[in-house]
Amino acid sequence: MTTIRVTASPFGSQLAALTVRNLRTSARVPQLLMFSLTMPMAMLVLFSQVFRSVAAGPGFPAGVSYIDFLTPAMLAVSTVMAGTNAGVSAAIDHTNGLHDRFAALPMRSGLPGVARTLNEAVFTLARAMLLGIAAVAMGFEFHGTPADAVAAVSVLVVLAGAMSALFGLIGDRLRRPDVVQFAGMMVMMPLMFVSSAFAPLETMPGWMRATATLNPVAHATDALRGHVLGTATGGDTATALIAAIGLWLTVVAVPTLIRRVRPSRAR
Repeated sequence: MTTIRVTASPFGSQLAALTVRNLRTSARVPQLLMFSLTMPMAMLVLFSQVFRSVAAGPGFPAGVSYIDFLTPAMLAVSTVMAGTNAGVSAAIDHTNGLHDRFAALPMRSGLPGVARTLNEAVFTLARAMLLGIAAVAMGFEFHGTPADAVAAVSVLVVLAGAMSALFGLIGDRLRRPDVVQFAGMMVMMPLMFVSSAFAPLETMPGWMRATATLNPVAHATDALRGHVLGTATGGDTATALIAAIGLWLTVVAVPTLIRRVRPSRAR
């Protein structure tokens, strides 16, 4: 009798295969890919015109143009939009039964989520490049140093990972693409607007300023804006990274906590 042994391939090979699979899946839907990449640019153009009068307000930083103020915020907001795509992708995988197939394979259960995060990180960088081109065409200027640029990219990538993990968890829990889209909007709106993304926090109510201190997108926006304007400190970057990593670790811990709670309830 012949014994068949099923062995797991190395972690790196499995992750690479899943990441390539996600990239190919995204590329096979050109309409979704186009809207995903161009939506932040459309928002940049519209918001820069609709809210440009904010630059004349008393709380606005002196000597800063609104396009320079807005562009870093749109970089941070684009990670939130990328995260919602990760949530929908997770729900689609559940609908298609792909997660059940993954569960039957000799690989770690968290790998599909890591692959989704890498996929969205790639598209976040692509969005950032397109946003930069559009912003420069509208008069945007980068006032920082090369070190500022490297720090800004680091903040952006870590925030993208946290957002992908957050919305991926929502997709894994709800498992219906249409429901995930609505839930994603409910989460996305406060992350975007309870921050200094579109207007200085000093012009907002006190409760909103207090809530913004818990918002990793708000901290990332402040850090990115500081690096773009050349005024960022190490504390700004550290705060943004800690807030994003804290959210990321919390999201990763949630499924483990749920699995521990369910057996105790069953007893």
